[in-house]
Amino acid sequence: MKTPHYFLLALFSLTCFRAANAQDEKAPRDSIHYTGNENLDLLILLTDYHDLTRDGLVKEMLTDFQSKLEKIEEDLPKDSPYVIEYSYQQTIEIHQTSLVKSYKISDQTGLVENFKNQAIITDAGKGHQAILSFNDLDDLKTIDLSSVLDGIIAELPGKHRFQRFLEYKTDPSSNKPKLIRDRHTGYMDMLSLKAGVGANVYQNRFLTDISGEIGLHLNQKGILKNQLYISNNLLFSFDANRAVLNNFTNIGYRRNFSNQREKPNWLGAEFGLLTKQNGEIFRENTMRIGMNWDVGKHINVAPQLYFNGFFKQVSPGFRIGIGL
Repeated sequence: MKTPHYFLLALFSLTCFRAANAQDEKAPRDSIHYTGNENLDLLILLTDYHDLTRDGLVKEMLTDFQSKLEKIEEDLPKDSPYVIEYSYQQTIEIHQTSLVKSYKISDQTGLVENFKNQAIITDAGKGHQAILSFNDLDDLKTIDLSSVLDGIIAELPGKHRFQRFLEYKTDPSSNKPKLIRDRHTGYMDMLSLKAGVGANVYQNRFLTDISGEIGLHLNQKGILKNQLYISNNLLFSFDANRAVLNNFTNIGYRRNFSNQREKPNWLGAEFGLLTKQNGEIFRENTMRIGMNWDVGKHINVAPQLYFNGFFKQVSPGFRIGIGL
């Protein structure tokens, strides 16, 4: 058994892990929409709606923003709509817009005019964002946002790994936020079927293969994050113009390290067992372990270690796969 085999596999795994985490951007996924009255509404975007109960950051962002309104009031446009962008404890920007009017259309209410002004409060560290829509600045200055957040938290549903949209309205009897809608958005869990071809290098031999795979993808907050799969590799080699067939059956796990739905970055590990043996390339009872990394939409690379004959001999291997 040669130590460099394990060193190379560990080095490749570390490289893949660093590259996968390089895309780790904290994008908001859960949405909380609160309609307080005819003068203001609030939209909160955050990775997990139960973050509201854990760190209190959203409440701090909103109350801190309110405390700064009097200082910037004179700089706000008087005769045109505007957007206030507040990067929490960093910068405030005021943008005048060219909006004339904006309407939303629904079956229940018909044509309703939207609010003309907005305040967008963002925390870059955790990706929390709150969007306040309003017409009159006095409505924004006088609303008790701390009590609104407390009411929303009190009505939060149980923790859920799927992406959610929560809608609140003010309860006339208690004058507190009341949860009126809790619905799923984004992906569900799903099954996948794959087929492909691969090029393998093993003991200075070049092998081709045809592969098939069935997998279960598990959704986490609107992104397919985890995958369990079973795959099969039928390997071809040639000996004196005769095709020699060997077959490995594998089980594996992959993790998507990206938080961007359209740019997944899968990294995983698998264990394979020789289920059909021919020729002299593989001994009976050969097993293999390996890493696999999707470097492109249809391209997968996999360094491997083969254990011939129940750990009697260890040999490195490498595969590049192309999925269909």
